[in-house]
Amino acid sequence: MTFVDMTPAELAKAAPELKHLEPAESQDMLPQILERVGANVAAFFDDFPNTTCTEQVTSMVDDPLRVAPWHSNAKYNYLALAQAGAKKGRLREFRTDDKGALVQPDAKEAVVTQGFVSLSVHFHPDYQPDSRFRYLGREAMEKQYTYVVAFAQRPKVARQVSRAQFLSQNVTIFLQGVAWVDPASFQILRLRTDIEQPESSVSLLKETTQIFYSEVSFRQSDKTLWLPREVTVTGHLDKYNFHNQHRYADYRLFKVQIEQTRNKP
Repeated sequence: MTFVDMTPAELAKAAPELKHLEPAESQDMLPQILERVGANVAAFFDDFPNTTCTEQVTSMVDDPLRVAPWHSNAKYNYLALAQAGAKKGRLREFRTDDKGALVQPDAKEAVVTQGFVSLSVHFHPDYQPDSRFRYLGREAMEKQYTYVVAFAQRPKVARQVSRAQFLSQNVTIFLQGVAWVDPASFQILRLRTDIEQPESSVSLLKETTQIFYSEVSFRQSDKTLWLPREVTVTGHLDKYNFHNQHRYADYRLFKVQIEQTRNKP
């Protein structure tokens, strides 16, 4: 059962952060919320400037063969780049070291998670038909009330899908989730996503992503974006429980510099 279908009591059990939810009496608000949130998400992707920031990642893997969980810490430059000519809602997200060399974290040492800048795409007007939505009600978040909306992808029609890979297997993942929306600006302040069902082919039994957003202003321009500030990913992969904490700071615009040399005749 997805968040869209659950009763308030079932929601509070599945997502404890919803235990103080004031349930909606009707769905009358839903079309307006989706329209206003969709407009913000469309603007975000349509005019997205390439960005980079500092990412601090703390990973924990609980291996039943170990006495204590395995921990690791890493620091990267995290880049989110618009893809020229690509479909709406697609960004390229990757990591580099201090010298700008591409970094692929070792999946043998930790569960690698990324792609958080793009996750709001499920509320893009072009992709809203790919999911079912439900207005859950109102809930206080950081001393302000928010609109709370659930979504669940429709597997038969969903176009923006996630992928999971374990060992030599990879599989398409369908997501459900909950968004906490500012009632004045209709910006998404917080987003939770979960896989809709266990994916036994890659041994992914559970995965939950929690994203907290902050408003970011750039010194190089007057542009303002809502971008991830802190992300937590927890789950159960094969016989391992994992917990990844991502923290993002020092967002700035990123310009690709191309130097062209010409041979002397």
